Amino acid sequence: MLRIHFTAEDRAQVRVMVLGPLAETQLGLRTVQWSDRAVLFGGWRARTGPRISADGRETARFLSGATCGGLVDLFTLVGAVGCVDEGIERLISAPALRLRTEFSVKPRASGRPSPWLTEVTDAAPQAVQRLGVALRHCHRVAVAPYWPRIDQHLQGEVARRGRLMAQGGVGALLGSLRPMAVWNPPVLEIPGYRPLVHPEADFHVSGRSFVLAPSVFCGPVPQLFASPQADTVVMAYQALHNPVDAAALWAPPADIRRGDAPVPPALTALLGRSRAIVLCVIADHPACTTTQLAQRAGISPASASEHATTLRKAGLTALTRERRTALHTLTHLGLTLLSTNGSAPAGS
Repeated sequence: MLRIHFTAEDRAQVRVMVLGPLAETQLGLRTVQWSDRAVLFGGWRARTGPRISADGRETARFLSGATCGGLVDLFTLVGAVGCVDEGIERLISAPALRLRTEFSVKPRASGRPSPWLTEVTDAAPQAVQRLGVALRHCHRVAVAPYWPRIDQHLQGEVARRGRLMAQGGVGALLGSLRPMAVWNPPVLEIPGYRPLVHPEADFHVSGRSFVLAPSVFCGPVPQLFASPQADTVVMAYQALHNPVDAAALWAPPADIRRGDAPVPPALTALLGRSRAIVLCVIADHPACTTTQLAQRAGISPASASEHATTLRKAGLTALTRERRTALHTLTHLGLTLLSTNGSAPAGS
């Protein structure tokens, strides 16, 4: 558990805000590497993971703590930015000493970063530029197609929390974070927190601004970021819980609904184009009805039902019922098939 201590002055500086697309990209890179919360991210992972470049995968492991002692803190380094280019410009133009401090996490014995990422930890300019290019690529693949909807979702979360604070004060805002965090004035407790970045069980805000940053990609345990050089403490927390909301966020572009979007070539060769599209639509729209499946795949309801039945018999999808409604979902086998047979569309 992590206990965050607030004074009365600290509570006066609590606010809620969206950090922006670069922060979501970093947390998304952490999420794409795991298989948890499949109902929320299964379809997004299946379509995103295969498109990430080699540098992007190495960057994901580096920033998310897979090859280091904890999640690298770009949040207090870069701050809130409205576009990814601005965030990357702030990153690559940061003072070398600040970069070395942020990247000086101790590698684990189980894995070490690639040589160019080792140069990043030394703030070598070319390596930092390469990191920026990799982050821009990862954003384009993992976040940019969905950013307008992600931003709308997060702004709605900020507005909701803001209303709570306006009506009941900071105490009501912090109290509303339960069960992710428990407000026992004057301490905010985070159960299950793994002390990678902050090894001490007690953390004192000490007069700094405290930002609550909702994120669609953050896990169920909030993450605290507080660089010694920064005057702001950031706590990212999970703002996506509902599979219905997730399905709306990861809905594919209109061309997929017309059946015109490219699908992984290997998947098309294996299943046939229409059946591959149906599988991809189910991945992107967990818990969709046959009618919705037909509309999004651009085929007739009869064909959608036929293809879905074949996929279900192969163990790639499953049929669940909610009252009288039959809903199509992706199985673990279907997710694995998409992950291993995916490829980036031309020009990505």
